[in-house]
Amino acid sequence: MRTRRILIIDDMHANRYVLRKILSNEATYEVLEASNGADGLALMDASVDLVILDINLPDMSGFELIREAEQKLGSDHVPAIINISATFISGSDKAMGLNKGARAYLTHPINADEMLATIASLVKSDNRLERVERRRQVAVARSESLKSEKIMLERFMRSFSHDLRSPLAAATMVTGLMKKNPARRTEELLQILEDNLRRIDRMIGNVLDISHVAMGGGIKLTPEPLVVGPLFEDALKNLRLQIAQPIEAHVDVTDLVVTWDRNAFLRIVDNLVINASKHGDSEAPIHVRQWLEGGDIYFSVTNVGSFPEEVLTNLATPYFISTRSETKGWGLGLPIVKALCESCGGHVAFNNAGGFAQVAVRLPLVLHGANGRE
Repeated sequence: MRTRRILIIDDMHANRYVLRKILSNEATYEVLEASNGADGLALMDASVDLVILDINLPDMSGFELIREAEQKLGSDHVPAIINISATFISGSDKAMGLNKGARAYLTHPINADEMLATIASLVKSDNRLERVERRRQVAVARSESLKSEKIMLERFMRSFSHDLRSPLAAATMVTGLMKKNPARRTEELLQILEDNLRRIDRMIGNVLDISHVAMGGGIKLTPEPLVVGPLFEDALKNLRLQIAQPIEAHVDVTDLVVTWDRNAFLRIVDNLVINASKHGDSEAPIHVRQWLEGGDIYFSVTNVGSFPEEVLTNLATPYFISTRSETKGWGLGLPIVKALCESCGGHVAFNNAGGFAQVAVRLPLVLHGANGRE
């Protein structure tokens, strides 16, 4: 049996690593890799049998890359393509991928059996018995995937219900005190009540947002002119009151006016810095750096520590809670960051390097591609 050449095109190192590990179990597969569309297109030639393609690349979409490949190789010579995306990609996007030339569609988290069965269905001969066996393997893989999703959702609901009780109990207690004795209605108690109600609102808002995104919608954005320097200062000022670790900031761009959604930006920064505080070294500072490059604003959040590999491979999976994390969350923070960045027309990358965990965000100066809710 001849060796099959498989090209992985994905900008996230962790994703490529997982896919390469799955494919390494098959001795007849030779794996090539590219971290962006341009490099992937350069490697794509007549010797490549199959391409595993992330549809959200930093330099072009997967759909654009398929079109470029058809122009380069001719539509009859483009290798079989498997599109891979986040779980909350809409049905219309899936249909678009298949209509544009993809032969199959998989979503994160990748199930190894399903992926191998899908590849086998594209590179093996197409006789009836093999089709029946492949369908059986895909059905088994999808059943296992549904079981995993059910477990994740149950874990999330237990964690969310537990955490919701705390601010709800505090708000109820303060309301009872003021109702029982109006003289105790102080500014301090009113502030406690407001803080806990806002906390409940954020929790419910996160769940509604991720549910809406999962059904193929976007997160509503309200663009307004903002001065980027003071915006970063406000975000970090509030965070310094919430976390114990020092935040060391290096802001290159201060007086530039951008057209962003203020709340969306603050949610991105809050989620990333609070995540770094929870999961990084409690004694080490969190570094926030901001700069301008190529007409976009970039910023990074870096802390001592590392993302567990299972977190890196499930960043687009709502409700995924790492079994290796000592600090339990709801599995929503990082998927919401990813959804917000993409709704803004930007990009986010998560990496481990040299003992540090780093998240790098790119945002355009003016929002575009924002899919607002009606």
